[in-house]
Amino acid sequence: MTAETSEMRRGWPMVLTASVGVGTGRTALFIYSTGVVTKSLQEEFGWGRGDVQSMIAVATVGVLLASPIVGQLMNRLRLRPLIMVSTVAIGLTFALIGPLTNSLWTFYGLAFVCSVVGSGTLPVTWSRAIFDWFSVQRGLALGLALMGSGLASFFMPSYAAWLLTNFGWRDVYIGIGLLPLVLSLPLSYFFLKPPPDKIAAAVKREAQSGIMLREAVRGYRFWVIGFSFFLASFATGGIVAHLVPMMTDRGYDLSTAAWIAGAQGLAVIAGRGFTGYLLDKIWAPGLAAVVIVLPIVSCLVLAGGVQSMPVMLVSVILVGFAAGAEFDMVAYLTSRYFGLKYFGSLYGVLYAFYVSASGFAPGLFGKAFDATHNYTLILNVSAAALVLGGVLVLTLGR
Repeated sequence: MTAETSEMRRGWPMVLTASVGVGTGRTALFIYSTGVVTKSLQEEFGWGRGDVQSMIAVATVGVLLASPIVGQLMNRLRLRPLIMVSTVAIGLTFALIGPLTNSLWTFYGLAFVCSVVGSGTLPVTWSRAIFDWFSVQRGLALGLALMGSGLASFFMPSYAAWLLTNFGWRDVYIGIGLLPLVLSLPLSYFFLKPPPDKIAAAVKREAQSGIMLREAVRGYRFWVIGFSFFLASFATGGIVAHLVPMMTDRGYDLSTAAWIAGAQGLAVIAGRGFTGYLLDKIWAPGLAAVVIVLPIVSCLVLAGGVQSMPVMLVSVILVGFAAGAEFDMVAYLTSRYFGLKYFGSLYGVLYAFYVSASGFAPGLFGKAFDATHNYTLILNVSAAALVLGGVLVLTLGR
């Protein structure tokens, strides 16, 4: 039995658990449901599209405040209790957003609290769990685990649209809030365990090397990784959050729009699996540059107001493929350039770069739409950001 076969055979329950955890964690719940309920909230409360989508930005502030703390806890505590407590907390608080929202401020406040208490379900914690189990096949295992967000982006819009059509927007939050409690929590209880002694010893030896955050910030590579993926995340995060409104603006009904938006979920899965496999075999920054610039095509197509469904599907697939690969690459590059010894702290800060862009982008996209009544300007800005991000990441070197 080869080392690769042995790793995957013993570690597949951890990959499955991490995949479900990512797909029902904080990031997926907010990003893949908000677009579906945006117009319903506009109609009920008279809010602008930017007002509704800015809820993601408020939730992101909660993540930015909590993620460094989570990173420190990852370095000091066991992952299992941290993740399980946070899973229960985010499921319950997300379910309360619908019933308790009666103003824009309660909407924002509930999102903030939910995001803070749910920070233990961020992909950063699941990535650390994967790294504890895998060394030789780390890129592939990480890609497979983070496919959970792709499954969520395929399933969540249609599920949310079904809840909205049959019950109303408040019940969308209840129905989605049940997912981490029903799916992720049981798997975490049974399978989120430390690796066998032999694997743990190998990872422990690797984890002895690495540089601290204060050393990393003195070098250019830390900032290159942070800013290149900040730019990429801004573009893909804004587009993903607004796919359903973009489709309904073009005359598609809600269920069709949700189906088209869900198609990017399959692309996320493909992006994560394909790039995860390649990360172990080729120069990662070169692969990252290619992935980052792919959605430029999507920006130009969507900005042009194209209504053809095949063209729209291709554009959505390119965005999903890039979105699926980007996050994996941040985690992978962090572990390879800076080591595992202080991975939690380093990745917590770099994750803040990434998540701040994807968190604030939906609100900015919405504000741009409210001001211009279309997405053309913000999509052109996003295309330029992708070009810059792709060039930046190539400067990482060996």
